[in-house]
Amino acid sequence: MEEKELKRQDLEQEIEEKQEEAPEAEQAQEQEAVAQEEQPSVEEELQKLREEVAHWQAKADEYLDKYRRSLAEFSNYRKRQEQIREQEKLRLRMDVLKQLLPIVDDFERALESVPEEFRGESWVEGVLLIERKLKGLLEQFEVVPIEAVGKPFDPTYHSALLQEESDEFPEGTVMEELRKGYLIADQVLRPTLVKVSRGPGAKGKKEEPSEEEGNERGNGRKS
Repeated sequence: MEEKELKRQDLEQEIEEKQEEAPEAEQAQEQEAVAQEEQPSVEEELQKLREEVAHWQAKADEYLDKYRRSLAEFSNYRKRQEQIREQEKLRLRMDVLKQLLPIVDDFERALESVPEEFRGESWVEGVLLIERKLKGLLEQFEVVPIEAVGKPFDPTYHSALLQEESDEFPEGTVMEELRKGYLIADQVLRPTLVKVSRGPGAKGKKEEPSEEEGNERGNGRKS
């Protein structure tokens, strides 16, 4: 009897233990199922990574575009500033050279007016040397004379002081240079003062006989 009683108690205890373990197992299974549902799949993770990479790639492209734009704007700014500086340097150079040109004119006129018998004198050679140095200075600054004689009158490069009839030069052509003009960097430093041709005068034109003169001449031949 005692042995049966012990078996019965062991069986009851085992049943109780199994009943206690069953809810824990079910709870663990439920938690595992929930965890599996909550855990994203590999494809979902990859999709999220692709979206994140695309987002940051777009940001990188945006920043790169802004950088390139800033670089181009700065380059253009430097070019504009350099151009402004060059223009200012040229303006200052032109202002100084304009003051020098009348001195060159005076030396040229002085040498042109020297009598032939004094051409070999030392003082004339000294004046000639100074004139050459002044013209050499103009050449250093790339100042070149404007060619005028025989050219059509152009108000950009020429300033007309006189007009005169001429059988040699067509109308509107520069026939004489009264004061030399100069260019610097393709800009007019000083226009050339010129005399412009009006074309042939009355003496240079062939006069056609009038109708009366022609009739008189014809009558004279008949008589």
